[in-house]
Amino acid sequence: METKTALITGITGQDGSFIAELLLDKGYQVYGLVRRLSKPNLDNIEHITDDVHLIDGDLADQSSIINAVNKSCPDEIYNLAAQSFVATSWQQSEYTCNITGMGAFRVFEAARMIGKYIKEKDHLGKQIKVYQASSSEQFGNQPAPQNELTPMTPRSPYGAAKVFAHN
Repeated sequence: METKTALITGITGQDGSFIAELLLDKGYQVYGLVRRLSKPNLDNIEHITDDVHLIDGDLADQSSIINAVNKSCPDEIYNLAAQSFVATSWQQSEYTCNITGMGAFRVFEAARMIGKYIKEKDHLGKQIKVYQASSSEQFGNQPAPQNELTPMTPRSPYGAAKVFAHN
């Protein structure tokens, strides 16, 4: 059986580290997109850093996402990275929309481009599956439980950015 490969944006977050562990247990080769910081925060993946391949990148930079997709040649991408603090999204609304909304768009575009335009043998025609993380913030104050038919009426820039990413 061929080994599957996954690229996880937001691998250093709680959900990203859990998904990385799950995929490693299933025999996947796991890559993680991490933002370059003066002091990297790898606490959540400290126990698996020898088992994953980290790639520097930023959801605000299309070329770094294309580079990460090209380098990892994933079968699946898990887009978990976001500016996810709702209160901060009011103070940094443009940044939140850029990273959480447009960042998802850039991930989708990179996945589309790899199979269609990049002519390297490993990529040509590859159909990459993309998982886009959602949030209850997309629904605003809609009564629980929500489902696929529940109207999305976000009440914060973060929720609006997540709706943009969803659509």
